[in-house]
Amino acid sequence: MGGVSDAEVFDTMKITNLTIETRKVDPKPNPQADALQELPGSGSVTVRVEVEDGTVGEGGASFGRIAGGPDALAAVIEHELKPIAVGSDVRYVAGIHRAMLVETEYHGSAGLGMFGIAAVDTALWDCLGKSLGVPCWQLWGRMNDRIRAYAMVGWLNFDDGEVQEVCARAVGQGFKAVKIKVGYETLKQDIARVEMVRKAVGDDVGIMVDANQSLTAAEAVRRGRAFEAMGCVWWEEPIAADDIDGYAELTRSLDIPVATGENLYTAADFARFLKREAVDIVQPDLRRGGGPTALLQVGRMAEAFRRPYASHGGGPVQLNVMACLGNAMYLETGMIPEGSPMRLDGDGFVNVPEGTGFSWE
Repeated sequence: MGGVSDAEVFDTMKITNLTIETRKVDPKPNPQADALQELPGSGSVTVRVEVEDGTVGEGGASFGRIAGGPDALAAVIEHELKPIAVGSDVRYVAGIHRAMLVETEYHGSAGLGMFGIAAVDTALWDCLGKSLGVPCWQLWGRMNDRIRAYAMVGWLNFDDGEVQEVCARAVGQGFKAVKIKVGYETLKQDIARVEMVRKAVGDDVGIMVDANQSLTAAEAVRRGRAFEAMGCVWWEEPIAADDIDGYAELTRSLDIPVATGENLYTAADFARFLKREAVDIVQPDLRRGGGPTALLQVGRMAEAFRRPYASHGGGPVQLNVMACLGNAMYLETGMIPEGSPMRLDGDGFVNVPEGTGFSWE
């Protein structure tokens, strides 16, 4: 028979190089803002890994703020993570991930170390998929052909007219749900914000509300009951991300689902929240979670606890992960820019990418 033998495929999987590219940007003059902070942006880091057959995989991490973030992250990757990856077999992605966790243990399983692990882990999976000529979901076992998406577009710095206009445009693009920032000084202001968005999008569009850790637990319960009565889809991160007792109180006190997780690090953080029944919807972030390896751990663990998975951030990496989860609920994205390969179908879903690695097509 013709074709390529297993030996020919698998004898060329050693990682021969890892390169790091930093990109810095000037702060935006009118940055997006939530109830906690402004997000002017500072740049990003791109990691590329190459194996013996010349295949290159790519990962990275972006920064919403922190001026020195890209340079600091590049140093962590260069000095701590690159020596682990180079010379290893790219097929052992999970083993490399574990080795990176051990290497960065000294300065803790959070912050820049985890951003670096996520960037390298993403590049490794992308490289492995491309080496084998398959999408990453094919390496993990696909369950879903498409994922429902929502648009995070209602930033707190937008005035009333702006937030109505952008939410209406999102619906015009085909989204069936939008997310807005809340956490104003008073509940009355938050209610008014939701009401004006409801007028703009109509009764059939879901509205998620996100307070970005700005409230006390008692106030989050009070406002959560109001959003519950208004039919909001979920109540997101209203209190400090690490306040597990507070989140347990919220889930006990409210009927509206409580969503959190974008600021949790590693599957271990999620395990503590799930065990305490302190979260209704898990929202892992690719960078803070620790890359696709960790997102799969979180998603499958949440499924065992009968909790849905809604991504923090979107794109092809999260789509490949969610394609393999039975509890995949919502992909987060923003407005879809012109020329983007992302497409919504008539039901507000995004098709899972068919390209090799994390490529779209």
